[in-house]
Amino acid sequence: MPIIQRPYVPPEDQVPQEESYTNPGDTQSAEDSSGDPITFYSDSMHIFSSLYSAVIFFGEQMEEREPILRARIKVSPQMLKAIALLTTKHVREYEEAVGPISLPDQVYSAWDLSTEE
Repeated sequence: MPIIQRPYVPPEDQVPQEESYTNPGDTQSAEDSSGDPITFYSDSMHIFSSLYSAVIFFGEQMEEREPILRARIKVSPQMLKAIALLTTKHVREYEEAVGPISLPDQVYSAWDLSTEE
């Protein structure tokens, strides 16, 4: 049976609630104050934005379970646009060096995107 990858999209585009995820642990506890960056794998993402801020949720899909929330990053709309520009630049440079990255049609339909985006 093929594995189907799909982006996590909350029902009716609601902001994901923290209690709806399996918490992998508190990464901001006092005893873990080494200052080292946190590295994790993510295969799902959701962005919720308002007039003054945006929240990017990174998670990991779990088979037959709710995704695990790995990170919640709050940014300004200006930073969100800077992230979009910088990631677009890196993807373009990667594709020029290595070749095109293809995504399944269901990714575009799940996020209501056109293939040109």
